[in-house]
Order: sequence, then C-alpha cells, then structure tokens
Amino acid sequence: MSEDNTIIENELKKLGYWNDIYSKKNYFGTGPTKLAIFAKELLEKNSLQKILELGCGQGRDCLFFAKQGFDVFGFDISQDAISFVEECRIAENLGNLKVVVHDVIKPLDFNSEFDLIYSNLALQFFDLNQLGAIFDNINKIMQKNSLFLFSTKKSGDKYHNFGTKINDDTFEYNKIKRYFFDQDSLRDLLEKNFKILIFDSAQHENPDKSVSKWWKILVQKK
Repeated sequence: MSEDNTIIENELKKLGYWNDIYSKKNYFGTGPTKLAIFAKELLEKNSLQKILELGCGQGRDCLFFAKQGFDVFGFDISQDAISFVEECRIAENLGNLKVVVHDVIKPLDFNSEFDLIYSNLALQFFDLNQLGAIFDNINKIMQKNSLFLFSTKKSGDKYHNFGTKINDDTFEYNKIKRYFFDQDSLRDLLEKNFKILIFDSAQHENPDKSVSKWWKILVQKK
C-alpha cells in the first residue's frame, strides 16, 4: 500500500471512530467542562468576545460560551457532531454560534478575527509533527495579543497504558492513537510561535473512579 493510501485509510478510520461516538447524543456529558469555566473567567477578565473552538465535538463548551453571550465559531471533523450542535443551536436560538465541519490538521481559512482560540482535549490525537503544523496554522490566524487556551492528556491519565503500546508516549485503542507528551516536548514546540503564560497540570476523578489527567496551557501570540 502506498503512503498516500495509508494516510487516507487512517483518516477514514479516524472519521469512522468519531462519527460512531457522536451518533450517540451527549456522549461526553452535558454542561461546561472545567477548562470552559476557566476560559469564561479569562474572557471576562480581559474583555474578550470572539472565540474559535477547535474540535468542538457535540458542543458542550461552545454552546456554553454562546449562552454566556460570547461570539463563537466552532468546528469538528465529525458531521454527526456538528449536526447535533446545529440542532441545539437552532433549538436555543443561539445566533452568536456558528459551527462547521473541518479537520484541524488543515489550514484554518476562516474569515474572522478571534480573541481566543480554544481546544479542550482535541489535540491528544496528533503526534508532535502534526501538532507543530497545527500550532503553525493557529499562529497564522491569531491577532496581536490574542490567546490560545488548550488542554491535552498527560501520563497518569486513565488512557495512559491503555490499549496497544506504540511507545512510552503513545497508545492505540480501537484504531485511534492517543499521545501523552511531557512538558519539555510541548514547551519546545510551543515556544517556536508563542509566549507561554500558563503551563499547569490538572486532574479529576471520574464517576467510575478512574482519573483523568491533562495539561492546561495558555499561550499568547509573540
């Protein structure tokens, strides 16, 4: 199989995985995540209004932001996820929310200016080379002094050492790879484009007593 065909096959597997998950309503629950609550405080403190959410899924956070009065543009690779968010947007008459289907690995050619780029746990599925490209694309659309807030999984999380081990930082389950990067690797990558404002470790206990652990990272365009 050629390299191009392998890439296409992997992309189709990834898309099938997410469409299957998002065929179930509220798969990851409802209400804002912890990162979204932190983002709301950040937005209000700095008088920011326009948000771009990368990998919005079924809209837990982008719907929350819109209900708080912020102008929100969200995207996800899954049509099922976006269709669900659109249904919620229409039902709740949220004219300040727009969502589209888009792959985060592709250029972010959106005709708008954003105060905050936001992503909650959507970037754990990309290796360092892919993350570098994603960060480059984000940097290109950021305005002077705009912010980028995101979270990504770290070692010790319930999915670390779960599934097939590819290497110490990568595990595959159900044909999907998750990456658990150390702080130094992420810092080196981020500092090419951004000034790091916050690089914290966070965690919470899930209802099944498992533990989720992630990096909470806030950067500013240089």
